[in-house]
Amino acid sequence: MKRVVNYVGQLRVYSYADLLLLLPAVRADVPAMAGISLLWFGFLIHLEWRHQDAGRLRWPWYAWAGPWAVGAAIFHGPQVVPFLALAVGYALKKRSRSLCAISPLLNGGLKVALIALVPGVPAGTCALVFAVMTVRNLLGDMRDAAKDAKEGVGTIPVLLGLRTNTPWVYPAGLAFSSGLWTVLGDLPPWWYAVALLVQAATYHLTPR
Repeated sequence: MKRVVNYVGQLRVYSYADLLLLLPAVRADVPAMAGISLLWFGFLIHLEWRHQDAGRLRWPWYAWAGPWAVGAAIFHGPQVVPFLALAVGYALKKRSRSLCAISPLLNGGLKVALIALVPGVPAGTCALVFAVMTVRNLLGDMRDAAKDAKEGVGTIPVLLGLRTNTPWVYPAGLAFSSGLWTVLGDLPPWWYAVALLVQAATYHLTPR
């Protein structure tokens, strides 16, 4: 059972709950939602496969290659290439100081690359998603500043001298982004309430 919880925790269900609010907000249909979901989970597994953080069980390479292959097939074209490139770049951030320093921008970009797979998403929406997701990823780096500093990972907070964890900032950012997508998509308020419950129930499953 502990192995199952460890693997499920690495899939960050709390973040997927946020994505499930964003996709209806950009008018994604069911096939697009399925393809984007596969690409997203493939990214998370690839990230863990690359990082091999302490306390997290290892994934085989096909656990991320399979979802990426099926997700790419759903979209029938090269439009998934920007997402895959940004995903690989972000996963390499612990091996490259330059990539680490711009990792929030890479993360914001890959979220935009995901929603850009949905036809007709306005440029203004893409800009908003980029800004919000970039800031939210930066909050994640603030949350992990002590751990990153100890491991020699040069995130922006570490480079600015932060050496203590601030565990509450990322959940606050997550709740904000989920609320924003709810408003943006004119979704029922209970969707937001359910998302918050899922996030609260699953956030601490991810080994940190």
